Amino acid sequence: TATRVSPTAASSLPSPIFSPFAAPNRALFTSFFTVREEPLSDSEWPVQAEYTLFAFPILFAAMAPSPAPWPIALARIEGALPFFDDDLTASLAFTSLRRLWRVHVRDFTFDNIGIDHDPGLEAAELMRSWYGEERRDLLSWIGRRGPPPLARAARIALKAKGVSESFTSIFDPADRALERLDALLPAAEPLAALAEWIRQLREDETPFLEGGSEFVEFEGHVFSRFAPRGAAWAASLAAALRPQLFGLGAAPLALAGLAPRSLFREVLESPLPSLLSTAISSAAAAVSSDLSAMRQALNRRDLELRGLYASSHAPHAWQLISALGPLTRAELARALDVTPRTASQAVVALGSANLVRLRPADKVILSACG
Repeated sequence: TATRVSPTAASSLPSPIFSPFAAPNRALFTSFFTVREEPLSDSEWPVQAEYTLFAFPILFAAMAPSPAPWPIALARIEGALPFFDDDLTASLAFTSLRRLWRVHVRDFTFDNIGIDHDPGLEAAELMRSWYGEERRDLLSWIGRRGPPPLARAARIALKAKGVSESFTSIFDPADRALERLDALLPAAEPLAALAEWIRQLREDETPFLEGGSEFVEFEGHVFSRFAPRGAAWAASLAAALRPQLFGLGAAPLALAGLAPRSLFREVLESPLPSLLSTAISSAAAAVSSDLSAMRQALNRRDLELRGLYASSHAPHAWQLISALGPLTRAELARALDVTPRTASQAVVALGSANLVRLRPADKVILSACG
């Protein structure tokens, strides 16, 4: 005996056969397949094979997979952590700093903005931004408060820019947010802990609240303008530096954007758990994207530099450029703790391997991989 597949009316199918595929939507199907066993002659085997191979792909094509929720995305990251080598750990820490800076530029209240203080097209690029003092303050704070991999990466970034650690009261809201979050750890339910933390900041820490519009009077005229931004950027930084909230320990990553400004508005657009779930999902997707990009960058480095006579510093130089961002030769030399000539030799080797390119306008070394 063998299996014969033939079209049959959906209403005539027995439940055990139909229910595994479309029991909830039975009314939507006008025809389906039934499976029955009966003797087949030798001449029928080719027809039998044709039916068997093409029936099931047609059925499964209509079943679109649902997106993975944030617990599954974070569980995949957690499962990959034990397999990180030193290179991948360092690369992920560097690129996490870049993403933290992008979110910081989006949410922070900068003073030097406007026509007279143009931040430039690369304001959101960590190592090229004109926000020099703000970058120094951010990296200094991460170097003091972040988990060891991120703190080490922040100190290297400061060294590359040739500046020392700074201490400023601007980050006091971030310190207070971090203290409140640490008081809730360890947490069995990350979402509930985050919701309680946000509730405390909204009710007890007024600087975090986002104001609406306000009226100002100037030369006898009344104008409406947006109120100054709150300290949501501080809450976002504090949450990003505590991956142990999700059971990730002192992982070399930062879940940037966990506390967006929408969480601190007077009237929430959606329930708080829903807003937090969206923020966590976005942060987890960003980490997964960064992890994939860094793995590809390191694999390409190993492939292109294999068998090529190059500077011994070329692999580390590529790691900095691909993860930390575009750098000048002077910045690369300071980060690697080598002479400018040695850094130039590493750049030449990377250029020979088609890994980097030079931007003529400002002599910045960019990744040639996009």
